[in-house]
Amino acid sequence: MQPPRVTIAVPVYNGERYLARTLDALLAQTFRDFELIITDNASTDRTADIAQEYARRDPRIRYFRADSNRGVVHNFNWGIELARGEYFHWHAADDLCEPTLIEKCVAVLDADPSVVVAFARSRIIDDGDRTVRLNDYDADADLPSAHERFRAFINLDHRRHCAQEVYGVIRTVALRRAGGYDKCVRTDSILLARLGLLGRFRAVEEPLFLNREHEDRSVRLVPGERAATRSRLSKWVGVGPIPPPQFWDPSLAGKITFPEWRILLEYVRSIQRAPLSAAERARCYATLARFTLKHTPKLVRDVVIGTELALLGPPEQPQPRKSFAHPPPAC
Repeated sequence: MQPPRVTIAVPVYNGERYLARTLDALLAQTFRDFELIITDNASTDRTADIAQEYARRDPRIRYFRADSNRGVVHNFNWGIELARGEYFHWHAADDLCEPTLIEKCVAVLDADPSVVVAFARSRIIDDGDRTVRLNDYDADADLPSAHERFRAFINLDHRRHCAQEVYGVIRTVALRRAGGYDKCVRTDSILLARLGLLGRFRAVEEPLFLNREHEDRSVRLVPGERAATRSRLSKWVGVGPIPPPQFWDPSLAGKITFPEWRILLEYVRSIQRAPLSAAERARCYATLARFTLKHTPKLVRDVVIGTELALLGPPEQPQPRKSFAHPPPAC
């Protein structure tokens, strides 16, 4: 059989509340030549029943279930491994989209081979599908050179940037070359930077992607809990990246980590593995040197907190409001 043009991957964990609405929105797309892969991270609710019922209705849907919870990174990368389409689209199991999202993003990629990611502007919705606000902060990475795109991504304000571009339509070959997600903090931002080293990002200037904001997101820990999970000094030196390292790699729970240094290392690796000319690679390293100087206080904070934990051990862990599960990365 001819492979589909687009693979839509829906990673899910305990998504019974919104999954049916999400699948209905995807099946209503005006662009029809796609496969829809559901990767279930060993859900314990009705997710499997819902997914299997939809797979029986529509032959484009393939459902895969892990035998145990393998974490958010594995579940997202699993969709890449299974993909057969020329283009790839991640879709969180609690988000929605307008019917023309895939069609308009595919048209952008078809028209310009220098574009590796086409993404629509987005709006934030609540648990009743009502629009809360427009998302007004995306990356400006429709730029001609790799070092300019790299600079645009690494210097984003992560308190405002929700990495919505990963929910665009991506050339599958570029996504595989970039390597998917890593088990480290800000892995979505790192992936975007790696994709930016491979080509342009272009926006569809319509809010066709609907990102759901709701209290069941398990990335939502109240500020006091966020601080206490890492350091007694966070009140003075800051909390560090959110979600913390153990969200992406549960084996790091209770261990001394240096997340800001890991981010810097991954940016270095991104430059090393990108297919760049010598001159362009040098410009990327110069951009990263300026980034490092700007972020020296955060790198120092890692060392301070690491020293504290080595001397005093981890602080007492509070009970979080919500279960620390494995949803898709989101702001």
